[in-house]
Amino acid sequence: MKAYPITTRYIKRGEDFIPIIIDAIRNSGIKLEDGDFIVLSEKMVSTAEGNFVDESKFEPGILAYFCYYWSKYLWGYALGKLLNIKEEKIKNLRKLPKKETLRHKETVIRTVGLRYALKPYAEGGLDLTNVPGTYVSPLPKDPKKWAERLYNEVKKEFGVDVVVMVADTDATYRIFKWYITALPYAINGIISGIGVLGFLLGRLAEIFKVGGFAGCTPLAIAGNKVYKNYSIDQFVRIAFICDRVHNTIKNINEVLEKYNSYVITEEILEKLKHTPVVVVKIKEEYIPNR
Repeated sequence: MKAYPITTRYIKRGEDFIPIIIDAIRNSGIKLEDGDFIVLSEKMVSTAEGNFVDESKFEPGILAYFCYYWSKYLWGYALGKLLNIKEEKIKNLRKLPKKETLRHKETVIRTVGLRYALKPYAEGGLDLTNVPGTYVSPLPKDPKKWAERLYNEVKKEFGVDVVVMVADTDATYRIFKWYITALPYAINGIISGIGVLGFLLGRLAEIFKVGGFAGCTPLAIAGNKVYKNYSIDQFVRIAFICDRVHNTIKNINEVLEKYNSYVITEEILEKLKHTPVVVVKIKEEYIPNR
């Protein structure tokens, strides 16, 4: 398979992205065919829903302090090493900014629950790297609706029967024959809603060689019924490939390095290149550049 990122302008809160994507695909020069996958970033879907939460509205409580120290010290100096978390992420945990992290942890606790705030990073799908100001964006409220809307519009405009997937960058793990994620929800076939426990089990599966990281997490799928012939392993692999070709800020430390700020403004977002849509051609062979 081969993945093609589709460039769009920055899509603002509450803005309908469907016509923007249709125009972007039309201008990309890519010819869509039956059975192709169109994979959407969950962030774009949440943004279109206006699904933002203002972290500045929350005053950190005792559980937020607990989660801050838990992440910075227990994950940063003990669990991170034991569970083979990447060294770069461990370093980032050790230098977590206290004020911003406390508000973020409080937001996670109130929005999705303590079991997600105990995760060291990417807590419950709340994204703070590609939204403006002090806002964070939870997972979409209704990703299936948006996937079906785009599917119908693509069929109408291009006359092709594709598969539309909404996917999150957070991991799906395989444990023996089961698949699990630390996100609040995922497509059928992936165990979800268990928070930090999903992360712990996934890391342990890798250490004991009974599974491990399988890919990124699909949240919703709509369209061509051919997708019913695919396995969970194939879905999460497609989501992972798309995550690799997205051009986006991956973590808040990138913002600090580039703009000397932990706060992202709309001006910063408008300067960045955005590829929230990826077209995946299943039958096209990927040949790496030499």
